[in-house]
Amino acid sequence: MRPSLTHPWPTRADGRPFCIAHRGASAHAREGTPQAFDFAADLGSDMWEADIWLTSDKCPMVSHDPSFTATDGSMVEIAALTACEMAERHPEVPTLAATIAQARQRGQALYLDLKAPGAGPLAVVELEKAGFAPAALGAFDDAEARALIEADCPWPVTVLVRLGEDPFARADATGADIIHLCWEHAGDRPQDLVTPDLLAEADRRGLGVAIWHEERPEVLADLVALPVLGICTDNPERLGGFHALPPTGIEVVCHRGINHIAPENTMESAALTYDMGCDWLELDVRQAKDGTIVVMHDPTVDRTTDGTGRVSEMTAEQLVRLDAGYWKDPHWRGATVPTLDAAIDLCRARGRRMYIEDKDVPAQALVDFVRSKGFMADCFFWSPHSELLQEIRRLAPEANIKANIFHFDGFDAMVATLDPQICEIQVRDWEVEAPLCRAHGIRPMLQYFGSEPEVFDRIAAWRPEMINLDRADLLLAALRKTIR
Repeated sequence: MRPSLTHPWPTRADGRPFCIAHRGASAHAREGTPQAFDFAADLGSDMWEADIWLTSDKCPMVSHDPSFTATDGSMVEIAALTACEMAERHPEVPTLAATIAQARQRGQALYLDLKAPGAGPLAVVELEKAGFAPAALGAFDDAEARALIEADCPWPVTVLVRLGEDPFARADATGADIIHLCWEHAGDRPQDLVTPDLLAEADRRGLGVAIWHEERPEVLADLVALPVLGICTDNPERLGGFHALPPTGIEVVCHRGINHIAPENTMESAALTYDMGCDWLELDVRQAKDGTIVVMHDPTVDRTTDGTGRVSEMTAEQLVRLDAGYWKDPHWRGATVPTLDAAIDLCRARGRRMYIEDKDVPAQALVDFVRSKGFMADCFFWSPHSELLQEIRRLAPEANIKANIFHFDGFDAMVATLDPQICEIQVRDWEVEAPLCRAHGIRPMLQYFGSEPEVFDRIAAWRPEMINLDRADLLLAALRKTIR
């Protein structure tokens, strides 16, 4: 990189490439929005990629395209409106200044993709006004990148290299500090194009290397091992989740999945849970009218679908036709009510495990089904109905059962009644009950459904064997602080 750079490319203490959220967590929210950027930070990103266009009075705005669909369905050209008109009519499109402030608040770096001609110098002005250091600016256009270099831009400048272009010729033409290889469409193994010779030549020239947006886990696994500065992705959880940490000794149990982002108890929240590197998915099961075991927390479908009525009075065919995502956000339109069968298949395919909370399924039906799937060793059970849980234990001595001491007349009564393999413990009781459980060969599992960062800091220091939580992102953030 140019030795005159005041702000070189930011780095991680562990040396991993930066997880660059492409337009935010654009797989899980409308791209380039404050929500997409917040979700990216929650899912482990280090940097947000944001595309920059200009209003008619030259205010930098964050949008991938020069136009966007407004809330009334009309198409709006950013360049046709002033900054004030954008703020009044389309506040959903953020200014660069607002995104810089958001990035500072969330501890994120910024990677600005300059789309509009002349956007570079104006973006530099915004960064300088904010005193924001962890950033880089890039462009496909040679003239745009070269103009920044010639103006002695204090931030790293990247040139975006299309498939088939010579990255070093592009670097020579622009004087850029970094070559950003946009080769995501180069077949099943684009990583093979990033050869040792290419990396050695980049190193010889003093060039950094950044990588296209990639979502395929098998490709990401190869890319993250390369000596590159950063990797863009629509799915930051696949690059920056718990699997990006050194071993912590904690098994993370996600209560109804990553439910602050995706709709609870859906395949979408399950997939997000697994992609984030969590170990267990907690889900709730009920029995439909035809006997099918389905995933649903409430006795009715009213809260979490577009339907109405009791689960027990609807067939599986009726249930799976409901939309179980739109209530959460229009982005999730089309999510459906899963069967336990489908949920187990996804869990097994991802090599993970499951916590099954039985809301009303007869014990015999649930045990028979889970046995038929060969899944007994990969799950544990609990029910708010003590008689159901005791019946599961009677029918399945091999079942893994979770219990809570406060539901019984003490620890000994809990053991005598259920012989549990796991004991769930509240934060206030952890330091007393966890050692007691360990001494008796019962695995302690901390439960915390809150969202206080200081509590997660305590949890990160405790390193519990297991934790059942709603906000896996806050545990991830607390653990990252301990290794930086």
